[in-house]
This record gives sequence, C-alpha cells and structure tokens, in this order.
Amino acid sequence: TLARAVLRPRPLASPRLEAPRAFSRAARNKKKKKSAPAAMVFDDATFDSVAKWTEKTQIKYVPHAKKGNTKSAERYEQYSQARTVGEALRLGSKAEDLLHDYQRKFIEVKRLKVEVFDSIEDQRQTHESFFSHFPPASAAALRARSDKTFKALTLAQALGVDLQDAQKLREGNETLEMTVGRLLADRTAQVVLEAVEKDGRRVTDCEVLSVLRLWMFKKNETRQNVLPEGQQWVHSDTFGLIRSRTGQYMVTNATREYPHVTQLLNTWLRDRRPPQLDEDFPCSSISLNSGYAAKRHRDGNNEGPSMIRGFGDYSGGQLAYWPDDDKSCPVENLVHEDRIPMDISKGLVLFDGNRGHEVDSFEGERFSVVWFSLGKFWKVQQEERDFLTHCGFTIPEGPDMGPISKLLPPPRGYTKCQSLGKMFGLKSADKAKVWQWPEEPNREEDKAAAKLLSAFNQQMETQVRGRRRGGVAAATAEPKGKPGPLAAAFGQASLGQTSADVGDEAEASPATPANMKDSTMADQAMSGEKRKRGRTQKRAVDAEEPEQKRVAHKALEPTSAEEATSSAEEPSCTAADAAAAEVASKLRATNGPEASNFSSLIFNPELAARTAAPVESFSLLAEALQAAANHPHPAVPLTNYFRFIAHHSASLETQLCDVLELLASATQVSSTMLRSAVKEAFGVTVPESDDVASAALRGCQQRTQAVSSQSPSVAAVVGMRASPSAKRIGDLLIALGSEGRSVVYLVLLLQGLTRVSRSTVLSALGHAFALIQPPCPQDGRVAQQRIYKSVEARHATMVAMERSITLAFGEVGGSSKQLVAALLRGCHASQLFAECSPRCGTPILPMNIQKSDDVELVLAKMASSAAVTMEPRHVGQVVQIHSKDNSLEIYGSDHRNLVGSLDKSQVKAVRSAVKTDCVIEAVLEENGNFVAVDCLVLNGEPLTRESLRNRKAAINKAVAPNDRLGVVHCEEVSMSDMTPETVRELLKEAKSQSWSGLALKSLTSEYEASAESTSSFSLVLSSSDAEGA
Repeated sequence: TLARAVLRPRPLASPRLEAPRAFSRAARNKKKKKSAPAAMVFDDATFDSVAKWTEKTQIKYVPHAKKGNTKSAERYEQYSQARTVGEALRLGSKAEDLLHDYQRKFIEVKRLKVEVFDSIEDQRQTHESFFSHFPPASAAALRARSDKTFKALTLAQALGVDLQDAQKLREGNETLEMTVGRLLADRTAQVVLEAVEKDGRRVTDCEVLSVLRLWMFKKNETRQNVLPEGQQWVHSDTFGLIRSRTGQYMVTNATREYPHVTQLLNTWLRDRRPPQLDEDFPCSSISLNSGYAAKRHRDGNNEGPSMIRGFGDYSGGQLAYWPDDDKSCPVENLVHEDRIPMDISKGLVLFDGNRGHEVDSFEGERFSVVWFSLGKFWKVQQEERDFLTHCGFTIPEGPDMGPISKLLPPPRGYTKCQSLGKMFGLKSADKAKVWQWPEEPNREEDKAAAKLLSAFNQQMETQVRGRRRGGVAAATAEPKGKPGPLAAAFGQASLGQTSADVGDEAEASPATPANMKDSTMADQAMSGEKRKRGRTQKRAVDAEEPEQKRVAHKALEPTSAEEATSSAEEPSCTAADAAAAEVASKLRATNGPEASNFSSLIFNPELAARTAAPVESFSLLAEALQAAANHPHPAVPLTNYFRFIAHHSASLETQLCDVLELLASATQVSSTMLRSAVKEAFGVTVPESDDVASAALRGCQQRTQAVSSQSPSVAAVVGMRASPSAKRIGDLLIALGSEGRSVVYLVLLLQGLTRVSRSTVLSALGHAFALIQPPCPQDGRVAQQRIYKSVEARHATMVAMERSITLAFGEVGGSSKQLVAALLRGCHASQLFAECSPRCGTPILPMNIQKSDDVELVLAKMASSAAVTMEPRHVGQVVQIHSKDNSLEIYGSDHRNLVGSLDKSQVKAVRSAVKTDCVIEAVLEENGNFVAVDCLVLNGEPLTRESLRNRKAAINKAVAPNDRLGVVHCEEVSMSDMTPETVRELLKEAKSQSWSGLALKSLTSEYEASAESTSSFSLVLSSSDAEGA
C-alpha cells in the first residue's frame, strides 16, 4: 500500500493566477457572509398533536436537549423546567418553540389525566386561548384541526353519547373523532340497507360513497408492500376474515363493531353480479383504501380472484395490472409496457392480486374497495363462517372457488430477452384478456338515493341544532340550500338540494338510541334482522338438526299468503317518499322497534318498550327463544333478554333462577304425556308419527273459545315441569290461548328440542352481566349499563364472564340460586370461583371429553400442550364418589345417588379405598369395578381450577386401590414424539389389549365443569386404522 502511494503519479501544479485586488476583496466579503438559516417546516403529525393541547396539558422536557452558547439554548434551560404547557409559556418558551421541540422529540406529553369540559363551547374557548399564543399561520393550522374535534363532539351529542363518556373513549384505541365517524357510517349504512330492501332497488354508488366519506380510517403501518415512497402509513382497513400472527382465522373488530358497513358493501357487489357468474362472487374479506396510490406489489396472502371498484371524485388513479405475471422475476423488474391500465371508477374489475399491480398517481378524493379471499379461507371455524355469511360474504366450503376462476387464465410469463416474434417478424401474441364490467348510471335509483341521504342529513342537522341550543324546541330550520356540517361527509351534490317536505317530522327530534357504543352486541354478532337477500342462505347447523325440530320451527314462519297480505297493506307512495319518512320515523323514535328487538344490534334495555307481554311472562321468553333460533349467534337475543329483565323485572333473582332452571336443565317430558296434554287442551289427537309442537300449533289456531288475557309466567312453567302431568301441561297450553309462538316453544322446551343449548344460555348470561351493573334494591340502585374505556376491555370482560359463569354453574351442580345470588352481588369473573366453589355432597356437572377417530385433528388441537398424559379409554358410566366424615355417596350421570342400587360389596370396597374427604371422578365399568380418573376436591379444598398434574397427584393421596376401585394408569408423553404414525401404532396396540381407545389430556389443563374440554380428547380406533391406512 505504501509503495502504491509513493509511486502513484501526481498531477502537475497549475500556475496561480492573480486576480484584481478589488475582485478578491469582494469575493472575500461574500465568503464571510453567512446565509440565514431556513425556517423549520412542521409536519402534519406535529400540528395534529399540538391541536389537542391546552395550557393545562402536562408535559416533560428532555434535559439539556439544546446544546451550545445560544440564546435559544439558554431559554430552553429555563422553560424546560416546566411541567405544563402554560408554565412553559410563562417561563419564556415561544409558541413556535412548542412545535419545534415536540417535532424534535424534546417534549414528552403525559396522559395522566383526561381533561373534562363542561360544554363544547367551554372546550372551544379553552383551545382558542391557547392558540392565540401562536403566529397567524400556525394558529390557523391548529384551528383547522381542532374544528374536527368540535364537529365530532357535536355529532357525538346528536348520537346520544355523553360528553364525559366521549372523553373517556379517547383513551382507547379509537379516538373520539374515529368512534363518532364510524358510528355514523354504520348508522347510515343501516338506514340505506333498510331503504333498499323496502324499495326493492340496488344500493347506489353515491350511498356507498357517503358511507366511505363518514368512515374514519386508522393509520395502517403494516402494509409495507404498498406504501408509496416516503410514507410510513396509509389509510386502509380490512373487513371480514383475517389471519392473526399465530395463524388463527378471525373476524376483524371493525366487522363486529360496525357490521352494517360490511353488509352494505357486500350488498352493492351482489347487486352487480357479472352475467358470466351463476352464483355470487366468492370472497371472505374486504379491503378499504383511501387517499393513496399503492406502489407496485404482489399480494402474498390471497386466494383466487379479486374484485375492485373505485369511488369518489378524482382523476387518474388507474389500476395498472400485469395479467401474465408468473412471479419469475422480482415485481420491480416487470416491464412498464406490459401492464394494462384500467379505470376502476367506471365499473368492477376482476384481477388476481397475487400478480403484479400498482396504482397511478391521482388528484382528488379516491376510495377503492377490494373484495378478496384470504389464503386457505376454508379452514375458518364454523362460528366465524356463519357470522361472515350473515354479513353477506359468500365463502366456499373448500379451495374450489367455482366458475369465476376460469375467467383468470394461468399467467404466461414475460420474456426477459427479445422474443422470436420480434427476431423473425412474426405476429406478437395478444395480451391477456382482462375483465371489466362498465356500469351505466340509473337515474331513478340515484334520485331515490339522493332523496334518502338528504332526508337523513336534514334530520341529523335538526338534531345537532337542537343539541347546540339546549333542546329540541329551540331547533329551527336553516335556509334552504345552505350546506350543514354533514355536507362534506355526504357530498355537496346530494345535500345541496332540499328534500321533499316531511311534514311535522322535521320538527321532531331524531336521535340514534343513547349509549349506542355500550349497548352494541357487536362483540358477538351483528343485528339479527334478516335481509331479503340473506334469507336464501341456510345455516350449516340446520342440516344436523332433527327433522321434528325443523318442522316445529318452520311452523312459525309466515305463509306466502300472509306475506302478500302484509305487502298489500302498505300505503301507496313512491319508494323515495316511503324511505324518507321511515328514516325520519326511526331517527326520532328513541324507544322504537330497533331498541326493542331482541335481535337488534342497537337493542337498548333502558329504552325498550314492551306493553304486549309482561316482563315475567313466558310469552316474552318465547319471543327471545324464537329470535335465538333464527339468529346465527343464538346467544345475542338471549343476552338482550337477560339485559331487559335486569332493567325491568320486579323480582329479578327469582325470575333469573326460573329461566335458568327452564333453559339449562336437562329434564324432559315424555312424548306420550305431551300428546295427551295437546288432546286435553285442544281436543286434537296426535299420532306418534306427527310432530307434537306442530300439532299443538294447529290446535291453538283452530281454538275459538275465549281464554285468559294474562299469559302464564315463567315461574308457572317451572312449577309445572317439577311435577308434570298431562292435565297441568294442558292447562298451560289453554292459558297461552292464541299465542302460537308460546305454545310451540312450551312444547319444544318440554321435549328438549329448542335450538338453544345450555352453553348458549350460560354464555348469554355472562355477556349480559358483563354489559350491565345489576340492580341493588337495598341501596335503591337500578340496573345500569357498564362503561368501558375500550372495545378490547369490554370484549375481554364478556369472554371472562362467559367462561366463569359456565364453570361456576357446573361446579355448583347446576344450582342457579347460588350462581344468581353471586351475580346480583356484583361478583366479577375472578370472584365467582370463590363464591361458587365445588364441595362434597353436591354433584359437579361433568366435563365433556371430545371423542374422535381423526388422529391428525386431535394432534393439531393439542399441539400447544407441552406435557400430555396418555391413558387407556375406559367405557362405562361416569360417576362421582363423594366421601365426607365417613359418609359415602356415589352420584350417577343423572345426579341420583347410586349407593342404594349398588351391591354392598361394591360400596364396602369403595369405602375402604377412599382414605379422606374428597370428590373422585370415576368410571363404573360393566363388570362393576370403578376406575378413578380425576380428583376434584381433596380435604375440603376444590381442585377444579388446579392443573391435571396436581389433580393426578391428589388421586394417589385420596385413594388406596383395591380389587373394586382402581386408579387409571397413565403415562406422561411429549407431543414432539406424537406423530400420526406413532399414534396409529399405539391405537392398534390398544386394540390388541381390548381397550376401546386412548385418552390424551394436557397436564396443565383445568377441569372444565359442564363444558366441552378444549384440552382433553378420546381417540378411538377407526376401521381405516385397523386396516393399516
């Protein structure tokens, strides 16, 4: 290196040219002059954050952040001691310093306290006082952003959201502006859906655009493959199905919280099904995008074709697509000339998102909606599939997506060198065909949509003005043609026109039900109100239901003649007028049908008005059961029923116990007794081949005699079932009179054929008590809605209460009194175990262990279990051995004590084997021997919430095995050693030992009383395993 440096030739020195003296002096002076520093430009994020500050905002400065002997640094040392914004200004900070220091991350904002204002005007004046410290340009930028908050607060009041509650919402993941905007978007979508169903027309582009304008997008930082150059995030949200980082398929929170937006988009797509398709376009998810041009990319997690459509007033923004991209080269290397640009604002476009595509730059307001299918979507659980189907998605059962796939031929690839056609002058191959379906506007539909949206906006404006002026009576109409604060959201074109007069309805006070956010059942499912287009979609579980169950429920559906009669009775008016009137009526009725419908998304127990059926009547329960039978998530209507009676029942504890006894008990009445009861009540003979519930309904409809006007109570039905007879059941059927629904559901309950399982009832009870605070008559406190700071907190509480109530119910042996008493004392999920713990003498509802012959399925479900025990599967009756103070009770599966029916030698052997006070779960085999498999209580201490490893150790302490009572033999195995081939070999060996199979149980699992175990499985030997398959 030294040699190269020495030997490197050096350039010859150039002679120095002497410049004139005057020129040299001028050059030196110019060189000495320093250019003025450029003013710092503050970004949008800085203005967005500072616009939310007041002089009371608590802050913390970074010590000694500014270096050097400058006046700015000296001033910083003084005002950096401040703890609030106002104190910093008093200590010498300039207003511009606040923007500068925050953008340079010298300031940390403390969110220790949420500032609550007495009114919107008070908040506005407080912010204006702070903004007055800034130069005019910066103050204007801050005011522009602050105005969004004030508009959101005004809308929040119009929606019935309490201001202090709205301030708390800002602490969650959604800001106040976002929550209010999304609520209004969902409400608008709901109104549009109801109007188009009533009018029999399609959802229009302007209605979709109105909802998209109201929708508040989150900053999405995860879509790195689409981010334009220089951007860190984009406005993009996903509805429908997604896959978590752990690989679990789940429905997005936006879909569950705001389901009508999803329904609206899917309805719009379904109305525009291409003529090449015989079925609706299959998709599992929707991507909403706003205001950005995606760079060139490929979607790596899509399955099959996608549909896209653009909305908004913009120019440019074409979708550029490489239809023959076979991924043989990086997406950046695709040739620009090979792409096919398409104007997605003109109509639907079919494309494959896994092939290269990009968006051209644009000007204006641009939204894009993409309907696509998530990779391996067919693996979604049935519960999520049912919910998505109810939201309007069409999800195939398997990978085959039907005829739509044929419209996308396989990609041919792009050559990286000169083609033979160019070399020899041959005709080049045609470009791949792309599918787009241009759409011509429908003036009649657009006119009806504009009238509907204008009516909705007018009603909202009336509500906003009434709220601002302290009451509805003070609200007066603004001059016609003047755009209101919602004009920007709905579009000036439609709102600049005044809708047709709606009479006195404009003077009323339209209002969305109060506390919409807290009364939403979106954590579980969307509204159960059926859309006409969704009625053709059958739930998958219907195929598995008994025939008599389907017949009985179908008997309650209206006939075509009844539907024709109801349609004929509608007033003769234009569709737009009817829709506008319906909107006005719905908005001003705070206790209308929306708030009272058990299946409704916005059910409000405080406002629900029910005069037809008393709160304690069986008719009201029958209404909830029918709503549950027709809902994709039956727990939703039952949850609303429990919330309703919590607010209105005079004897809540008794009624809750009666409902649980009726719905959660397995007691059934024989079909013979029910047939006799129907004949006793209606004089109808029911053949054995006929369905009893349907026969009872026919008899009820044919009855002409007058009956009592008061419907029987739930307590009367419970009392009858405690000691049933044909006479008592017949009397109840007579008392129900012409209430066909109540008659049918009384028979179904007594048969045990309702579509509502015990787990569904307990889930609904848990959800209800997560959403309400129970009343306390001693303190004079009535039931109230629970307020949560975030959607996540509410959802987590509902899940915890569902699990805790289910386990508690099983651990107290199905004793509703003990559980209900604990709930009415306000016990939380973590307290229920202490209040409802198992004890000797009370049989515990057994845990249901799933049985399967699918080895791969069982191993997949237990893959997360580190330690597993394997034991032989014993066949027999599951019993519980209760030993306390030298007394012995052995309960069978029906909770009856078997000691009197067993051989004395058996009882004696069991008594001698059990060494201490305990509860042992065992299997009573056909040979009369007992095999202990679990220990649930030991020396008075409940073990159900302990791990299986601890419970296995407790068995050895409680039982000294003998020839009549043994302990199950188990071996601990590692799941890493459990391959399907290994397990099949073990099953074959188990068969050679005359075992019925093997049981796999996680050693870390709890005992899930009355529930289906999620960590214990019984593997049985299938015929294919026996043949060595």
